[in-house]
Parts: sequence; C-alpha cells; structure tokens
Amino acid sequence: MTEKVTYIGDKNTFAIRYVPGNSSKDRSHYTAYCHLVLGGQILGNADEFCLLDTWKNSLQLIKDQIKNDFSSITHKEFNNKNDNEIFELIWKANQLEEEFKPEYAYLPLLEKKVWSNCTISMDETTDAYLITIIEQDGKIKFLWQGWGEPCPKDKIGILYSITVDRTFVIETMENCLDKIESEYLGYPPFE
Repeated sequence: MTEKVTYIGDKNTFAIRYVPGNSSKDRSHYTAYCHLVLGGQILGNADEFCLLDTWKNSLQLIKDQIKNDFSSITHKEFNNKNDNEIFELIWKANQLEEEFKPEYAYLPLLEKKVWSNCTISMDETTDAYLITIIEQDGKIKFLWQGWGEPCPKDKIGILYSITVDRTFVIETMENCLDKIESEYLGYPPFE
C-alpha cells in the first residue's frame, strides 16, 4: 500500500505514517494504515491495516497522558540509569520473579503502575515491538525493541531510543487525529 502515504511529524524522529483505508458497507467499521515511526523506523508492517477506532482511541489516550499527566511517565529510579536499565525497570514492573533477567538483579522492582504508565501498545500493528516512553529533561524519550516478526530479523532484540520535544509529539498526535477525523467518513467501502 503506497498510494496517499502521509507522514505526519518528522520521519527521522517521531512521526505517524498514515494511509486512508476502507469502510464496511454499512459504515460501522473503518480501517486504515497507521503506524508509529520512531527514529526513522516504521514500527510494524506497512501493509498491515488497523481497525481505526481502536488505533485512534489508543493514540488519543497516549496523547492525553503526555499532555495532561506528564509526571506519570517518570520515576526517581530512572535517574542516572542508562537506556537498558530504564527499559528493564519498566518491563520488570510487570514480570514474575522467575522472568527477571539475572544481569539486572540489582535493579529494584517498581510498582506495576510504572509499567502501565510507560508502555505503549496501539493495536496489532505494534504487537511485534516492546515500546516504552518516559519523561527525560522535559522531553519524551521513546525506547523500543523488536521481539518478533514483522520486525526485521536484524533489529530483533536491539534496543533503540530517541528523545523528542514533548510539544512536537503532542502536536503530531493531534494533527494525525484531526486528519483522520476529517477523512475517514469518506473512505470507500471494502471491495
């Protein structure tokens, strides 16, 4: 799917890749091709569509959180930690003890709300990635790691991060939501 591809934001830092989709014949369901783009990487299979309501609702919740409850994605334990340690702190907060990585045994177990506040899961388009966000110096730091297909095999298990201006992220999300709202009622029905 390459027609009408729009990148909202900055493809090199934070963007949303959007391609209009289709509607059910009765106009009760809509699909589109919506993907997060972090550090130049499209997270997911660009040819995989999403159920638009689910994806939009997820994006709206994330936007509202970073706009209205920014302190929810920070924790004092993140201070003076490297990316791998921060990533592990977040995921460890939702693991059983037998799942803890021995090399990070020195890290404390944080309350589960750290995991729920700092992880991103949009829908099936992000299922092959572990994605987290934290506040760092007033900006948003994304940390992500591919763990299965459709993530390219050479990127599975590698931790990536990028720090982006908070206002830019919020504006990008708002622009994306506005664009979808202005277009989705005009999507053609499925063939």
